[in-house]
Amino acid sequence: MAELSERFAELMARLAKSDAELFRTLGEQNASVRQLVDDLTVAAAPTADGSTESSQAPALAAQTLLPPAECTLAALKTRFRRIADAQAWAEERLGPAPKKPTWAVLEHTFRSGAWPVAPSKRSASSTGQQAAQLEQRLLERLEQLEQRLTARLDGLEQLLRSRLTGP
Repeated sequence: MAELSERFAELMARLAKSDAELFRTLGEQNASVRQLVDDLTVAAAPTADGSTESSQAPALAAQTLLPPAECTLAALKTRFRRIADAQAWAEERLGPAPKKPTWAVLEHTFRSGAWPVAPSKRSASSTGQQAAQLEQRLLERLEQLEQRLTARLDGLEQLLRSRLTGP
């Protein structure tokens, strides 16, 4: 029994170490993602009157899906013939459409290289919304991590019980 207890303690120590490594890696990845986002946003630029004007426009603009000459409504209809074909082609490159698009929406999407964003119905600040969304995503990820760790611990518990009852 003492040997089993020692093995269990050793296993728990290894699990704690791997968890610490996992959280450290996640922290490093989050820091690098934040750095990438900061690098892609334009820094505050001084204006003529000496004040600074902050712009949150991305430094890298989205690319069009097709050459500009092929992004006109007539060219899109000629190339794809059906709206479903154009939508499927765009979804292969951009992911699912926010809702069933019209030809006008598809024309805008092909020109801008991104699906249009639906306006927010709330009047809260976008910074507050983004922070709340990030917090919600973080909580969801933590819950998923907790579920995975709980499943691992349950598996370890079953393994220990089988070793105790086995020959």
